[in-house]
Amino acid sequence: MRSSTDTKVFTYEDLKSLPEGNYEIIDGERREMTPTGFEHGSLEGIFYELLKKHFGDKGFISVGEVGILINKSPLRLRAADVVYISKEKTPEKPKGILEIPPDLIIEIISESNAAWEITEKVKDYLSIGAERIVLIDPQSETVSLYQKRKKEVSLYHFDEEFSLIEGLSIRIKDIF
Repeated sequence: MRSSTDTKVFTYEDLKSLPEGNYEIIDGERREMTPTGFEHGSLEGIFYELLKKHFGDKGFISVGEVGILINKSPLRLRAADVVYISKEKTPEKPKGILEIPPDLIIEIISESNAAWEITEKVKDYLSIGAERIVLIDPQSETVSLYQKRKKEVSLYHFDEEFSLIEGLSIRIKDIF
């Protein structure tokens, strides 16, 4: 049994020396994440290829639990499935943990994700000024679209077309 004194509290100064692993840091505490499944990984790859094809020369794309700084103190660090940042926002290719809000964050919901966890993650992304957050739910075959400065959420089924990001409309059934 671990006592509260055994728990390492991470700070902003720890960012460059974080241990390897699949986790997020919420208010300084490490929260382990369940490994994703094959379908989840396939979707990440599909979105990477799609964004690279349409926006590769206009920005930077990354997948695979990309670290995004939400808050320095207490340290809050989220891990996103797919991230796109335009060259307008940063002309240099980002390295390490992102400290600027992405133009697009895509989260693929796994069966192990609780609704409150996803809601908290979306709130964090919106709090730093992310332009657009897209939640892909393979179980219910729905897409939820959140946008900066908009209070309503747009919901789509996999067979409905929606704007993934300005200049790119897709239908999930067509790409997956």
